[in-house]
Amino acid sequence: MVAVSLSGRSKLWVLIKRIYNPSVISSSYSNTQYHSRLIGGLIQKRNLNFQANSTMGICTSSEKFVQECRYTHAATEKLGVLLVNIGGPENLNDVQPFLCNLFADPDVIRLPKLFKFLQRPLAKLISILLAPKTKQRYAAIGGGSPLRRITDEQADALRTALEAKNLHANVYVGMRYWYPFMEEAIQQIKWDRITKLVLLPLFPQFSISTTGSSIRVLQRIFMDDAYLLRLPVSIIRFWYRRQGYIRSIADSIVTQLSKFEKPEEVLIFFSAHGVPVSYDENAGDPYKDQIEECIYLIMREHSRVGPVQWLKPYTNQVLVELGRKGVKSLLAVPIRELGRVPALGCTSSFITDLADAVVEALPSAKSLSILRETAKESDCR
Repeated sequence: MVAVSLSGRSKLWVLIKRIYNPSVISSSYSNTQYHSRLIGGLIQKRNLNFQANSTMGICTSSEKFVQECRYTHAATEKLGVLLVNIGGPENLNDVQPFLCNLFADPDVIRLPKLFKFLQRPLAKLISILLAPKTKQRYAAIGGGSPLRRITDEQADALRTALEAKNLHANVYVGMRYWYPFMEEAIQQIKWDRITKLVLLPLFPQFSISTTGSSIRVLQRIFMDDAYLLRLPVSIIRFWYRRQGYIRSIADSIVTQLSKFEKPEEVLIFFSAHGVPVSYDENAGDPYKDQIEECIYLIMREHSRVGPVQWLKPYTNQVLVELGRKGVKSLLAVPIRELGRVPALGCTSSFITDLADAVVEALPSAKSLSILRETAKESDCR
């Protein structure tokens, strides 16, 4: 029997972790986390009209796309892939400015228009208050975030996987809140004279505060540059439904379960980043629903190995009920065995699936100028 224990603010399956807790980097079931950075003030362009390839989560065979793309690219065409991640402090001195960049993002802390002028001062105050405890957490994992190294390794692996498909591409890494910033990566893309770009945020699920924020940074930069404005771009907005990703996670779960003395008795506990409730209820952020669907897809894939039984009551429900009953003290009994499913990192099946996603995204690449004109035409109808 495989069981799943789930806890947190969500009514279903997700344990919410605070976004400034660096331990999430090493403990999340996902291969990526999120944060970001702004340069030169707040993002002003708030719309999400720049939408290309919004169905990349749907699983399809990429062989046809590979064959089409191999022979239709002009000899002078230069393909670029931009991997976007949150970034992270590389040493303890970076922690406070990193947090300041994170909370200065209006997609992370959403203030009413009347109080937008407080965004940066508030971010600085929060970062100063959180820095001491956050530094302790980063010190516990070696004194800095491993995210840049991991993302660079994924970029190299993706480049190799694309070359195996006879697609030669420059793969860039752009971070939202620390070095190398998205702005730097996009400038390098311009200098390299890339003629077609795939934007691949390393966030399996879409959220306003992650992929949405990254898209808006790209929009802002492209709208102010004539060359970039004409550059065909395809955006992979989410990819949690892709069979390669789902299977890679399920396989990793099976591998870790095999290390337990009695795998059939193990509870599987999923943990994910959280977003404010207002994102879901007021802004229509699909993140919560996509997380829940993703877990369902993973467990459905996993159930093919053996039966799955979902155990109740959930931890958060039990704790609330105990509080209502007047319980003021609680002793947690330690478990005998504890395992962790590692992040996918450069797992071959996962990287191959990302390469397939890039290949499938190429035919939908359009320049921002074309999308802008299309949006204007739609508005006039």
